[in-house]
Amino acid sequence: MQRRIAKRGFLALTAFSAAFLLAACAPPGAQQAEEAPAGEGGVYKVGLLLSQTGFAASTGTDLTRGWDLYWQQHDNTAGDFTIESIYEDDASEPETALTKTQRLIQEENVDVLVGPILANNALAVADYATQSEVANLTQTSADDLTQRESSPYVLRTGAFAGSQATFAAGAWAADEGYMTAATICPDYAFGWDNCGGFASAYLEAGGEITQQLWYPQGTTDLSTYVAQLASANVDVIFAGTTGGTDAVGFMQAASNFGILDSTPVVTGAATTSSAPLATAGDISLGIHSVGYYAEGLESDVNDEFRAAYEEAYDAIPSVYASGAYLTAQLLDKALTEANGEKLTGEELIEAVKTVAPEADDLLWGKVSFDEYNGVVAPLYVRTVEKRDDGKLWNVVDKTYDDVSQFWTFEPEEWLANPTFNQQFTHQ
Repeated sequence: MQRRIAKRGFLALTAFSAAFLLAACAPPGAQQAEEAPAGEGGVYKVGLLLSQTGFAASTGTDLTRGWDLYWQQHDNTAGDFTIESIYEDDASEPETALTKTQRLIQEENVDVLVGPILANNALAVADYATQSEVANLTQTSADDLTQRESSPYVLRTGAFAGSQATFAAGAWAADEGYMTAATICPDYAFGWDNCGGFASAYLEAGGEITQQLWYPQGTTDLSTYVAQLASANVDVIFAGTTGGTDAVGFMQAASNFGILDSTPVVTGAATTSSAPLATAGDISLGIHSVGYYAEGLESDVNDEFRAAYEEAYDAIPSVYASGAYLTAQLLDKALTEANGEKLTGEELIEAVKTVAPEADDLLWGKVSFDEYNGVVAPLYVRTVEKRDDGKLWNVVDKTYDDVSQFWTFEPEEWLANPTFNQQFTHQ
């Protein structure tokens, strides 16, 4: 069974239209469901922390859809347990994320936390979850959650680390012979990590970065920054947007300044996820990106997932939806293998780490976890193309198997350096 917790603060008139649109677009399983009998093991309560409003609201919609789809397909059961999903909106803000996490743990007594997506939010949530000894199956890319601040209670199941997700972009750009590059990324943890991964792999492969631009989190009009890229005179441009309104803003500005016609562009997966592509339209055709999920990947598991997702929501699944679906798969397998034992905390984390490598039906393919609780899985170089039905999606050009959050670097040397920031931009 599922129930959605009412979001405080939504009575304000300025927020009404956003709440109405979210409700109208919500997946079938997202509304309060009829009371279902608990499984033999009882109810297993999952607290989902999502960005349902704010600049990253589209990611919350996708995560909800991926999560709901899996449990609709499996009658809300995992082994002997009935899954109860409790949703909270972090409003794309760290303070709100922490408040909602406290409510889920203290008032709802959830057995596990799933989410959030935004890096700053995830760092706050993981710290509180660890203090409370509640397992957190995180959906974020924040590097340090599974590096310098790794915790036995936090497992990265729904996303790659921010730098891990863009290593392939740097390696691919160098392999293509693009020997000078400029970068543009948001000025906070996610952007620093995204640029850090690209730069580390690119410089290691012999490339040179001549310019790096940073824009404030939440920026929608990137014209001022993209204008500087237009005169950068480089072989390739890397853009590490959040996948929210900044992704569309980047593509529109890059098109207006002629960059998309003159300079190869490679981005993180967020920039060319389904929501930005639907808004940006045909100007995005031909943009290269890297991601741990590709809608156009041909595999039996992905074909079935994509068909079910499109039937349910009339939309192409994004990396966020895929991460939530994979997390549900892993939780289901761990609870099923537990034979009625209610796994929580460290026991749940270790159970997920055990079942993952043995599974041959996971959405992302071969998945395992390292000693820091970081995910190891394939990473794809993708290109935006148009399907026969006119919809835009990402198809796979190249696959990098078993990509670690440390790429080809030694973990000890990597961790001896500071986290990525404006001053420390590469390994």
